[in-house]
Amino acid sequence: MNPVPPTGPVHALYYGPRHRMAFRVGTYLALIRMMGIGHLVTSLYGHSRLLHETHARLARTRQTLADLICHGFDSPTGQAALQRLCHAHRGVQATADDYRYVLGTFFLEPLRWNDGFGRQALSAEELDTLLSFWHRIGQAMGIDALPTDLAGWRQLQQAYEAQHLRPTREGRHLARLCLQEVVRLTVPFGTRWMFRAIMRSTMEARVRDTLGIEPARGLLRWIVHIGWSRGAQPRASRGAIAGS
Repeated sequence: MNPVPPTGPVHALYYGPRHRMAFRVGTYLALIRMMGIGHLVTSLYGHSRLLHETHARLARTRQTLADLICHGFDSPTGQAALQRLCHAHRGVQATADDYRYVLGTFFLEPLRWNDGFGRQALSAEELDTLLSFWHRIGQAMGIDALPTDLAGWRQLQQAYEAQHLRPTREGRHLARLCLQEVVRLTVPFGTRWMFRAIMRSTMEARVRDTLGIEPARGLLRWIVHIGWSRGAQPRASRGAIAGS
């Protein structure tokens, strides 16, 4: 007997046709964005180990989130995912602000991407579903003083990055590694080059500069621009991808 396919509003948000691209690209970009926070590279991610285990760690992070999204918090699979999540961060030298920033980035980056390049805006119900999902993850991890609305999360991210976003040799190295490895998680082999180009060209400019990542250029830039505009018309101008 085949297992019952995952259902529910969170699963529909991440894997349904309305916002699938935004949440895939945005979630991958969130992982890379965090490499611009110098002290997190070593404390929260464990620099020396991550250099040798980049793909494995990215895969574990993706699988943990996928288990929660697809199966919910109260299922055996979801409970096991929460246990893994808490265990992975036990003993990590990080502040509550660090944890709040990382938690928020996982959904703020898909929202930023969707605002600039997505086909459709999230409905009020979808946004409530997203915020509630991540708020519950934060509570399960024991993170206090979580913002209660999107404006509060965006203010938190802006203030935190104003203080901590800076270029480091380690962060730039890890960002390039993540950019190469993250597409191997789910993107078919023949399209990974284009997916990487989309990520490079839709990354927020100040983050891209911090991490020393170049946008797609020349023929590759043109191919990404044409391919993306045919596949999913962004609400921003078509030139936004090439010129971001």
